[in-house]
Amino acid sequence: MINWIKYDPENPPELKTEYLICTENNGIFAAALYEYESGQIVWAEAKDYEVILLVTHYAHINLPGEDTPE
Repeated sequence: MINWIKYDPENPPELKTEYLICTENNGIFAAALYEYESGQIVWAEAKDYEVILLVTHYAHINLPGEDTPE
């Protein structure tokens, strides 16, 4: 089971760490948060760094048998 966490832009998860993310249109991606020099924080897809908008939830990535961070 995937433990989805509601994304709160005011309290974002750790930067530059890959997560599974879900968007408003139910797209699922592997992505990380990055901060621009301007201070803006954006989600970017892990494989090509394409910016992903409308993120609603994220989940820690873990392999079977690994502990999931709280």
